[in-house]
Amino acid sequence: MKSLFRILYILVISALAGQTQEIEKDIRFHSDELDKIRREIADFEKKIGEASNREKSEIERLNEIDEEISLVRNLIYRLRQEEKRKQSAIDEAQKIIVEKEGERDSLVSRYTKRVVTSYKKGRLSDLEKLLNSDSWNQAVFRAKYLKIISDYDKTLAEEIKVTVSEIEQQQSVMRAEMADILKIDKEKSSRKRWLEQRRRLRSKQLDNLKRDRQQMTVALKERQKASREMEAIITRLERERAARIAELERRRKETELVASAPFRQLKGKLPWPIEGPVISRFGTYRNPELKTVTENTGIDIRGKSGSEVKAIYDGIVTTVTYIRGYGNTVILDHGDGFYSVYTHVVDVEVDENSYVNARDVIAYVGDSGSLEGAKLHFEIWENRNKLNPETWLRELR
Repeated sequence: MKSLFRILYILVISALAGQTQEIEKDIRFHSDELDKIRREIADFEKKIGEASNREKSEIERLNEIDEEISLVRNLIYRLRQEEKRKQSAIDEAQKIIVEKEGERDSLVSRYTKRVVTSYKKGRLSDLEKLLNSDSWNQAVFRAKYLKIISDYDKTLAEEIKVTVSEIEQQQSVMRAEMADILKIDKEKSSRKRWLEQRRRLRSKQLDNLKRDRQQMTVALKERQKASREMEAIITRLERERAARIAELERRRKETELVASAPFRQLKGKLPWPIEGPVISRFGTYRNPELKTVTENTGIDIRGKSGSEVKAIYDGIVTTVTYIRGYGNTVILDHGDGFYSVYTHVVDVEVDENSYVNARDVIAYVGDSGSLEGAKLHFEIWENRNKLNPETWLRELR
């Protein structure tokens, strides 16, 4: 009995230790992630400071503000997620404390009853009990029984000590998490105030830009530059594709995904990433006012700010980055050389190298890098070839 209890006790303690290590590892990961974003913001502000004496165009200043807003908004979003995780940890700790306090009270009650019973009946010495035995067999039996009772009392007392220790541990976790939440809330409030100031500055800068035809022409050139940068990213992804194919297949097996059909067979049947009208179509566009010709490498869909952006098909997240002219950008590899691109998004939900299922939320509609307000710029590529997304998405009725 005692050996069985010890085995069970060791197994339980080992399991709890394993869970604790996993939780601590998860907390360290999220803290490292936040520190990385903070460093990115600090490095970007340093870069802006070093270039402050140089003459800048309106579009350059707007791009700087926009990228800075994007970085800080990402930090605030991650802080909110961290806050939720810590609140969940507090809720879990409270739940464990209630359970453990119930266990402790039950154990103390049992232990108290044993002590009271022994006191009321009076305790003969173990030697007296053995001498009063009618036979040698009965004496042996009583000796074993007394040892079991003694071991049981010790086990009960030990269980109470362990339970009290577990309660104190969970209370310590709660105090630490609550202190972290206060720090997070303070940083979040400070960053939000900064963000509101920057948004007002961005709005003013954008109004100035729209009144200046020359600067608008520069802005369109920035968009073309962003298109070339996108081509460079896709070219790089194509070179690295072999390693991702194996990873994508492994992830699909893990999730037991049975795709309805390969991507190339779903032309005209894929779901839309967001709901909304197409405000700029694929191909070349001539601006009659600015007398410029630009190429749209995808489509622009008007969306409600903050609405969900969903993956059109399952795949590996290859890229989460900021591209001037496109803003926050997410690229998914769907296998067989097919990629989907989502830009102008905010509050990105996914990380690079993560796997997403079709219709998973990957980000939200925003105006990151956009001169026309909240929208989604969406592209589909096959190898290094730009495709017209509207021919791949299902027809809207």
